Amino acid sequence: MNSNPVREKLARGEATIGTWSTTGDPSVIEILSRSGLDWVTLDMEHNPIDASGAVNCLRAMLGTECASFARIPWNDLTWIKRVLDMGFLGVVVPDVRSPEEVAKIVRDAKYRPLGERGIGSTRGMLVYGSDYVAKANSLTMTVCMIEHPDAVRRIDDIMRVPGLDIVFVGPNDLASSMGLPLGLDNRHPDHMAAVAKVLEAGKRHGMPVGIHCVDGAEVERRIEQGFQWMPIASEARLLRWAFEEHLKVARAKGVKAGGVTARTGGAAGADGKKDPSGKTFY
Repeated sequence: MNSNPVREKLARGEATIGTWSTTGDPSVIEILSRSGLDWVTLDMEHNPIDASGAVNCLRAMLGTECASFARIPWNDLTWIKRVLDMGFLGVVVPDVRSPEEVAKIVRDAKYRPLGERGIGSTRGMLVYGSDYVAKANSLTMTVCMIEHPDAVRRIDDIMRVPGLDIVFVGPNDLASSMGLPLGLDNRHPDHMAAVAKVLEAGKRHGMPVGIHCVDGAEVERRIEQGFQWMPIASEARLLRWAFEEHLKVARAKGVKAGGVTARTGGAAGADGKKDPSGKTFY
């Protein structure tokens, strides 16, 4: 691979659609990477996914055009270096609040002259070719997450940092840090205003902006607004939701099994639609 298909699509002004993997299961990743998604992000921040498991997920994606991203636990050199040396094409860093933090991400993620990434990615050279070091800066991508009002206030400064590729809004943590109700596709006016500020800054600076979406319908709306990097929930949430919805249909008429009437329910989401999993579940 000599190019990153996600980078190419974003450069053309196109939207890219992915999902979050919270299970880190290679069999699931194998299916996801062949489903038509542009990318899959392995969430190593909130889930028990270790390095050896992550490498097996990358192996499951081989031979596909689906790009691999990893959300790391924190803006930490060890994590950035490790996931990129494993062979991920992008690193997603949570809760970035300042241009200085972005500069650190770029410094840790890029080889010289753009940064100070250390040489030694054996798997990178194995998978992407012996010239991996020479082309890695154009292959790999840096994504910073906007999850705090401090980041929203400094969004123009954040986007001015050379080497940053994508700015991504984490709706729940942003809501929490603003003292607002949680929820993907958050319709609280203050939350919507903060998200709009990030998006407008992206348009001014030519910076692709993404946001975590609850479903395909939200992704469609976000694309119309100008967003370019959207995960549809997560594989765990969609799996749970699909089974709950199918069970609801199967038991809709209260069919008795063994003399017990089976019924299902589900709390209505903020938009009035039934969402058995709840909108805060990625």
